[in-house]
Amino acid sequence: MSDRTRGRPPRISQDQIVAAARRVATRDLTMQAVADALGVSRKALHYYVGDREGLLTLVVLDQFERELDRVELPVDDDWRKVLRAYAVAFRDGLIQVGTATDFTRLRGLSASAALALADRVLDALLAAGLDPEAARCGLTAASNIAQSAAHTVVAQTASGVHRHRAQTTAALKNEPQNTYPALRRVLATAEPKRHDADIQFTFELNSVIAGLERILAARPAVSE
Repeated sequence: MSDRTRGRPPRISQDQIVAAARRVATRDLTMQAVADALGVSRKALHYYVGDREGLLTLVVLDQFERELDRVELPVDDDWRKVLRAYAVAFRDGLIQVGTATDFTRLRGLSASAALALADRVLDALLAAGLDPEAARCGLTAASNIAQSAAHTVVAQTASGVHRHRAQTTAALKNEPQNTYPALRRVLATAEPKRHDADIQFTFELNSVIAGLERILAARPAVSE
């Protein structure tokens, strides 16, 4: 066996791998299919992405970045609009790729489009008067809410009801009517035609914005 055979596989960049994966239909996305599209062996592709899970992660992050790259946040000085637009964009981007991957793979992502949006939000929060720590916490809270909302959308039933609510309602039917009164009251007054994910997303985001407003209102007055 020659040194060339035993040596390092042909150099393949992540951009080349992603470009090749885009040419393969999602249902046919396998290591072999992408290797064929690249004109290399499957072993060579394994060297750079590890396995199919690694390939999927690379493809999903590329799709996520392309989703966010189309987003334009408000350019005015209203930090509330900027934070809200960021949360919506982040949620929608996650929903677009949610069926292809576990959301946990996107935690801590460094996609340039996501970084650009985060920087724009932090700039708006800092300009509003928040200190760096409060601005960081506000951005993190909005990101967490977006991820939770995306999870909820994926977990909804066809009618827009979260599966957890549907399962809870079904479980209560097997319990005596005089048990769990608070839980029954809440579920009984819920509006089944409205979408749980949108309701929860709006509530949580409004709560974060209200909290940041209180922090700003509590700032010591700046003398002229």
